[in-house]
Amino acid sequence: MDPQLNFDQFCLKRILMNDTHRKMIAVEGNFKGNQEPAVVVIEKYAFDEASVLNVCNAQTKFKKDLDNDIYKSFSCVPQYDENISSSKMDIIYPATNKHILKFSSQPMYFVNETEEMYQTITLPHILDNSFSLQWLYNCLEYKSEKERIVYDTASENQKDDEDNGFLLLPDLKWSGKLNELYLLAIIKKRNIKSLRDLTNDHLPLLKNILNKGSAAIYKLYGVQQSQLRTYVHYQPSFYHFHVHFTYLMHIPPGINVGKAHLLTTVINNIEMQSNYYQKATLDYVIKESDPLFNRFEEKGILHKAKLIDEISNV
Repeated sequence: MDPQLNFDQFCLKRILMNDTHRKMIAVEGNFKGNQEPAVVVIEKYAFDEASVLNVCNAQTKFKKDLDNDIYKSFSCVPQYDENISSSKMDIIYPATNKHILKFSSQPMYFVNETEEMYQTITLPHILDNSFSLQWLYNCLEYKSEKERIVYDTASENQKDDEDNGFLLLPDLKWSGKLNELYLLAIIKKRNIKSLRDLTNDHLPLLKNILNKGSAAIYKLYGVQQSQLRTYVHYQPSFYHFHVHFTYLMHIPPGINVGKAHLLTTVINNIEMQSNYYQKATLDYVIKESDPLFNRFEEKGILHKAKLIDEISNV
């Protein structure tokens, strides 16, 4: 270390940036006796196999944060690896092959899904291959995660709660830090699978989620609606309609083109045309090992691409 850079003498002035996506922070400060400013950038190293083994052992201290059906979440503090600070660990056990595929790195493809493709390919796949929703029904029936519910429309005794009500819960990916805020609004109705099912009959529900969800977040966390990214996934990870609320400065997975649809845009589209999402061609990204990819491949719509190293050897 440069002798001029004595961190015993470092004075922190302010945080310039806290990038939750890259796990990087930049701060401004100076060293005592020297008024020239210094910018310090700190970034966490990526995990490797040794890091995983240093976390997944009997010496690591675990604190259970969630236990619902096959889904569990822990805060953990490794004892052996000084390069790893406190971490968040989610466990799916027993995991199905669908769970394994969801978290596997693999080639990806864009689908331009027409109304006909949805009815003849995607919908049959959804009905045949959806994840179990027992964990979600446990939440809706207050059997699990009751203490994690941060807002429930039932608390307002609205007459149409069964049709337009929802629960607001922290997403499993939220660390609990305000600058990584991530909440899910899960509707109480059980007959809306995804964006494709929405019509003008559901506008009161969608506006209820947007307005009351945003108001609840502001009351609880002080984050105003203009600082929230409020969106729907298509394709979603599970087929019971839900809405994502994330802090605008946070960059979680699933906010890119081909996945996220802003709730305000969804509402506007339906107000223009009630059956917009039944008729529209929707673009989304699909993984090569997803069973839905196989269905598109069987119909000649998608084709497996050569890997980059295979192309370079041709």
